[in-house]
Amino acid sequence: MSDYTYILPFTNEKYLTGILRELKRKSEIQLHNLLKNSSISIDNLGTSYYVDGSGRWDAQGINIKFYVNPVNIDSLSIQSNKNTLFAICNNLIPGEVGFDLKAIVFAPDLTIDFEDEEDILIDLENKVNQSTNSLLKKILPEDIREKGIYMSEVYTYLYSVENSLRVFIEIVSKEKYGENYFHKLKITKSLENTISGRKEKAKNKKWLSVRGNNDLFYLDFKDIGTLINNNWDIFEEYFDSQEFILPKINEMAECRNLIAHNSYIGKTERDLLKSYYNSILKQVEEKFNAING
Repeated sequence: MSDYTYILPFTNEKYLTGILRELKRKSEIQLHNLLKNSSISIDNLGTSYYVDGSGRWDAQGINIKFYVNPVNIDSLSIQSNKNTLFAICNNLIPGEVGFDLKAIVFAPDLTIDFEDEEDILIDLENKVNQSTNSLLKKILPEDIREKGIYMSEVYTYLYSVENSLRVFIEIVSKEKYGENYFHKLKITKSLENTISGRKEKAKNKKWLSVRGNNDLFYLDFKDIGTLINNNWDIFEEYFDSQEFILPKINEMAECRNLIAHNSYIGKTERDLLKSYYNSILKQVEEKFNAING
């Protein structure tokens, strides 16, 4: 009777989550993004011990099959990528289970809507991987591409933070002044000029997307702090003090400006953004619940 369980202590979904986390931890950002939104299956091959001596006696061989976006398969199939992924997948399988990993396999995910445009980050990776032109590889080295993907995640986070603050301002202002709230807020002449200037630029550049459906979306991160400060009488009940909220918004705005100018933000700044936003959310939620009982 075998000492092996032949049962993995986790679901396929949790296994995939663990693989993706390990890829990020090891800074394999390109590989992580190529596998995002994929799914996996585990194919049991039966006995693992082959005549060539590979595999453990009484263990069972398995293949892990990744169902991925078809446009990613060529990049994933590069041997170095397969080796990295094999090592991570193998390391996450407990020895007592009795499964010996034999191969990583990629298959097209046929549930994807093939009419969708190709992800622009994946398109960039494919261009580099398929290029025989040494110049492209020189001007787009791997570290730049990896930092670009890392920074896109930071930008997504900040984009969400900035717009959540806009929506917060809108909710509080509507409750106080009604649907036409914006014209009843205290807006400095400087902010009025900022809004009108950006609207004019948007009107002259028809190919650009509209910023939003109201004037709040023509204000930048730092402008949002100014607006809260100038209308403190309606926002003060949601925060302990101006000293709590305004410096945090201003520091996050500085990070946003760095991203806007393609500067790199390190782990310290990234952790600061998360800490500040979590702190703001916690206070707003507590105050909101207390107010609305």
